[in-house]
Amino acid sequence: MAEDSTMQQVYFRITQKIQDSQKQIGQIEAQIAGNDRESRLASLTRREIEGLDSSTPMYKSVGKMFVQAPRDALIDELDASIESAKTMTDALEKKHKFVKRELDEATGNLRDVIQSMKASAAASSSATA
Repeated sequence: MAEDSTMQQVYFRITQKIQDSQKQIGQIEAQIAGNDRESRLASLTRREIEGLDSSTPMYKSVGKMFVQAPRDALIDELDASIESAKTMTDALEKKHKFVKRELDEATGNLRDVIQSMKASAAASSSATA
């Protein structure tokens, strides 16, 4: 009986770990998608700015207003934004691999626990028969 209780506790801990890992993977994937979207938007904006004449007045948004800014400053900001998004995406992909590995390990542990529980149930049923 005490062994069954211990096995159930282990089972619940492992299933909780699996749920937490799946939730974390979903969050990481959403962050990666957001960073990719930000990077693509900045790249598109940079490409459009480069196509404009240098005498064209340019503005950047600051809160709810727009402030005139030099073209080179805008391009530098966009480049920094692109680089920052790519760096963050790389870090998130590493984290994704780590969490995925943890999930796979927990899933394997869950299989082992279930097999162990089945084996102990089969052994106890054959012992009583």
